[in-house]
Amino acid sequence: MLQFFRFNTSLEGEYAFRPIEGLEAFKFFSVRILKLILLLYSTLFIAASLAIKWAYPVVYFTGGFVSIIFFARIVNDLIKFYIYRGAQITFRAGGIEFNLKNRRYIHDADKITYCEINPIGNLIVREKYAKSAFPLNLLGPEDKAEMVGLFQDLAPKRTRAFKKAYEIFDAVLVALILAMHIRQFIVQAYFIPTGSMEDTLLVGDHLLVEKISYGPVFPKLLGMSKEIHIPGLRKIQRGDIVIFKPPGEEERDFIKRCIAVAGDIFHIDENDGYVYVNGQRQEEPYVKCPRISGNNCTDYRSFGSRAIEGKVPPGHILVLGDNRTNSQDSRYFGYVPIERVRGKAFVLYWNTAHVLFGDMAKRRDFFLLRFGLIR
Repeated sequence: MLQFFRFNTSLEGEYAFRPIEGLEAFKFFSVRILKLILLLYSTLFIAASLAIKWAYPVVYFTGGFVSIIFFARIVNDLIKFYIYRGAQITFRAGGIEFNLKNRRYIHDADKITYCEINPIGNLIVREKYAKSAFPLNLLGPEDKAEMVGLFQDLAPKRTRAFKKAYEIFDAVLVALILAMHIRQFIVQAYFIPTGSMEDTLLVGDHLLVEKISYGPVFPKLLGMSKEIHIPGLRKIQRGDIVIFKPPGEEERDFIKRCIAVAGDIFHIDENDGYVYVNGQRQEEPYVKCPRISGNNCTDYRSFGSRAIEGKVPPGHILVLGDNRTNSQDSRYFGYVPIERVRGKAFVLYWNTAHVLFGDMAKRRDFFLLRFGLIR
């Protein structure tokens, strides 16, 4: 932040300040370097987590620009630390005295035109034909606050506005980074755009997907060959409603019900319309059929291929939509690799069309029958 000050000629006594040294300096630079590493990591992580092509250049440019500025400040601080090691700056009513290794500068109070703190954290004392600099960043927090308090701010409202803007920016940035990590590793909100899971999930439903049970996925950062699937608390089970990316699909997430897991023998009997797993007919009360009664309407329709018939291979699951006659599922794209599963449908919490614009019957159905844990 750029600030301008007037030298205070009414100071009483002397105020001397020295740059940090030893362990304090080591801590200062260690924290700065760690923040730079976290900033670079956060840039890569947010870009990878969003998984939106148009967002990549925006995130990389913004994060890269901020990182370059931060890096420039660290380099400046390192250079100043070497130059001003053992130096001292002294304030008194008569002026400001700079004592460096082999040099000494005195700026008389009546010759100082103004002082400033530039964007890289240096205090600049200006006369008409001369100026001197001192690394304000290399002072301890208490000394820094005390030194700034010795000046008269030429634009106090502007300074307060800049400080407030910085605090808001810092809070928003930290909140964004935390939110992206929570979204990637713990829980994520989803919206249902199609009717493939009716009547369990309806068009317009908003739900939360938890990622701890199956294990979250660490995104593919720049330079990584693939994503990393972190082990979860339990394996995927038959009947779980899962969110995943189908084979060959990188842009969209699908939501379906797991019908068979690795090692299961899967079969669709198109004569009776039932699903068989390990030779046992599956009674599926959640299946939506266009018939008046019954839930036996599973077939291959126009998918053609019956490649999913038989044993589910290791490391894969087989998924079907509850609305069997209107669902693009394993009958279309085949088995789903477990590492492409993003999480488990957890809580249904909202549907704008039903709650705000629906009739009383739809509101009652939502809150009494569907709101809460998803099964």
